[in-house]
Amino acid sequence: MPGKVYYIKTDENESVESVSKKLGVLIEASNVLDCMAKDDFAAIKLHFGDVGNTGHIRHEWVREAARHIGRKTPNAFVADSNVIYKMGKRANSVEHLRIADEHGFTLKNIGVPILIADGLRGMNFTEVEILGKHFSKVKIASDFACSNSMLAMSHMTGHIVTGMGCAIKNLGMGCAARRGKYEQHCGAAPEVNADHCVGCGACVAVCPAGCLKLKAKKISFDKESCLGCGECAVVCRTKAIEIRWSETLENLQEKMVEYAGGVIKVLKGKIGYINFLIKVTKDCDCLAKDDPRIVKDIGILASSDPVAIDKASVDMVLEAAGKDVFKSGYPETDWSVQLKYAATLGLGTLDYTLETL
Repeated sequence: MPGKVYYIKTDENESVESVSKKLGVLIEASNVLDCMAKDDFAAIKLHFGDVGNTGHIRHEWVREAARHIGRKTPNAFVADSNVIYKMGKRANSVEHLRIADEHGFTLKNIGVPILIADGLRGMNFTEVEILGKHFSKVKIASDFACSNSMLAMSHMTGHIVTGMGCAIKNLGMGCAARRGKYEQHCGAAPEVNADHCVGCGACVAVCPAGCLKLKAKKISFDKESCLGCGECAVVCRTKAIEIRWSETLENLQEKMVEYAGGVIKVLKGKIGYINFLIKVTKDCDCLAKDDPRIVKDIGILASSDPVAIDKASVDMVLEAAGKDVFKSGYPETDWSVQLKYAATLGLGTLDYTLETL
C-alpha cells in the first residue's frame, strides 16, 4: 500500500508566522501526531544547527508543533544527540545546549524542555537488537530509546557522504549516541600520531578499553584492544588521534538506515515525520555557514512513513530544480541507496500518494 504524504506550499517571501500557521494546518490535517498517547514521553527530534548556520528549522515552527503535542501529553521535550567530529561545538552537551539557546531553542520560546539525548559526553545509549547486514545491535541515545513516541522534524539538505539527508538521516544518524555515529562512519580503529601529543591525558581518561596510556608524556596505543568507540578522537584537541573515515558511502548509508530501523523498533513505530523543504542547501546544518538555497522553497510535508516522505521530498526538490541538485553537489554519492535499503528492510514504502492542502 502506498504511503500517505501530506503537503502544504510555502515560499521564501513568507513570514515566520505564516509558515507556523501552515504547519499547524498540516499537523491537524495529516494526523501525524496520532502516534502519541496521553502522558507519553514524546520526543521532538531536531537538529539545532551549528554556530553560524541559518538553514536549520526555526524555533517558532518547533513551538507550533510543541503546542499541538501539548494537547496529547504534557511530557514533550526537544532533543538532539552529540556529534563525533571536532568542528563546530556539538560534541558535548554543555556547548551543544549553548548553541541551541543561541538559536532560540529554549523552554521560554518553545514551551517544552531542551535535552541532549545521549548525555554530557555522548556516552549514554541503549543497545537495541536488530537483524541487519552490518549490525546486530545499534546504540540509540538513551533519552530517545526511553521515550514513548516521537515527532521527527527534519530539514532537507544535501550531504557530503549521504548525498541528501532528511527523515531517515534524522533518525539513523541523529538518534544514535556518539559511539553509534562512529560505528556508522568508521570501520577501523583511529590513527594515532604521538608526535602531535602534548600529554594532556584527556584520551586516556575517556578510553573504556584502557588501550591508551601516557609514556614519557606521549600517548601509546594498543590497537588490538581498541573497541572502536571514537571517544579518544573526540576529546583530542591536537590531532594526535584522528578518525579514519574508511567506509564506502554505500555502506555508510546502509548502516544509517539500520540505525533508523533500531529507532523505529524501540519506539514500536510510534513516530510521526515532518520534512521542511525550506532553504534547501548543498550542505547539512552541521556546517557553520550561511549556505544559499539550491532550489526555491517548496513547503512542508508530513507522513507516518519515513521512506515515503523522503521519496516525496526528493521528487519535489528535483522537479522544482529541473535537475538532480543533490547529485550535482556530490557527483560520487548515490543518495538513493538509503531509500532503497530502507524499503528493503520494511521501514516504509517508495510508493506514495500526495495530498496537497
